[in-house]
Amino acid sequence: MQLQFLLFGFLIGVMSCTNSIKHDEVLAGKRAVEFAEVAFVRQDVQRAYALLSDRTKGYVPLEKFRETLLRLHPSGHPTSVAATEYEPMPGEKAMYIYINGKNSAEPFEYTLTMDGTAATDYKVSRIARGSSSSYLPSTSERKKFADPIQP
Repeated sequence: MQLQFLLFGFLIGVMSCTNSIKHDEVLAGKRAVEFAEVAFVRQDVQRAYALLSDRTKGYVPLEKFRETLLRLHPSGHPTSVAATEYEPMPGEKAMYIYINGKNSAEPFEYTLTMDGTAATDYKVSRIARGSSSSYLPSTSERKKFADPIQP
């Protein structure tokens, strides 16, 4: 009986930890668009680097970040961006934000991984060109914003 009580208490504790992560997709979307505007549209590498999560800056030096941004845009940059979709990462302090951009010649799609929660705010931890990449698991949790989030 005592073992069952301890097991029940453990399960309640685990479930309460999982449920304690609250996301704010609109806030994450705003932070993602802020980053995309600075990094992709204005091409301000220094300011964009400052918007990365501390964890990411710990293993990606500024020069490598600059090279990554250049590699993501071999033929041009968007002139406008908007967050169109999001995907929470259940049980994780992170979510994906999907960004669409455009210029007169081509469309752009990006997936930004945003570290954080509603309580701690969000910072970019990973950037990928495209709306889905090999590192993203396929889930049915991807949702559209009611209205695209723009700068």
